[in-house]
Amino acid sequence: MSSKLQIAVKSILAGTVLSMASAGAYAAGAVTVNTANWAGSDQVIGANDTIQSLELTMANTAGGRAGWTGNPSLNNSGWGHAVTWFSFDVTAANQTVTITDAVLSGSRALGFTVWASNGAFDGGTTAPAETSISGNAPHSFNAVGQLGDAGTVWMSDPSVDANGGGNLLKTLAYINGGSASAGGDWGEAIGAGVNQVDLSNSYFSGVTGSSAAGFYQLVFNNLATGWYTIAIGGADNLLTGVASQQLTVSTVSSVPLPGAVYLFGSALAGLMASTRRKQKLA
Repeated sequence: MSSKLQIAVKSILAGTVLSMASAGAYAAGAVTVNTANWAGSDQVIGANDTIQSLELTMANTAGGRAGWTGNPSLNNSGWGHAVTWFSFDVTAANQTVTITDAVLSGSRALGFTVWASNGAFDGGTTAPAETSISGNAPHSFNAVGQLGDAGTVWMSDPSVDANGGGNLLKTLAYINGGSASAGGDWGEAIGAGVNQVDLSNSYFSGVTGSSAAGFYQLVFNNLATGWYTIAIGGADNLLTGVASQQLTVSTVSSVPLPGAVYLFGSALAGLMASTRRKQKLA
């Protein structure tokens, strides 16, 4: 065999090996998390602080392309490439954190989910092995289940799921401005209104909120410091046309009263009782 032929054969074999090696690789950054969606690219929130997104334009088409839920083509599951993703960093402890998504123009029912994350969300990875009736994740993904459930592995941190392809740590809660659904593309049950997913109290002590036309809000009590991720999309495929929305995250300190306050209150109550007794004796 000539030297030129040997070189050609080696090149072909090397290319084949590289092709085989890359065939099992998953593409990183499956979805886009754009810092520029925040006004001033500010995604850090401290004590008694507020950050806000730019006004975001969204459009649902007649095909039912609601990005978060209410999407019949995906059996009401989320559409990873059609929702808007945000990450923010809470730097102060003992905060009540309010997350509000408001419709500024047009008509739209919204839904959003909040996760704890290991840093700003890295976008996860495409996972051909994680396949539903409607296709691979994150084309269709589970927007409401706990991490590790079907349809969430692509975005889960490896510490949560050994096969995880992202850096999300825990699904905290979600709000759905659309209708409830008994089962999505991944078998997930989707509730209407405010839904708490994490019951461990490891990141917050409680969640409340409200779901009204054009105004959707989750309020987390004593949210721990660290990174969090939000995915926002339309929740009703029947509402089509162009609409705009704006996300706001605000904090209010919820520091417990010092013990001296309670001691002062007890002393004051005792003094008042003593005064009443003296008045009766008089």
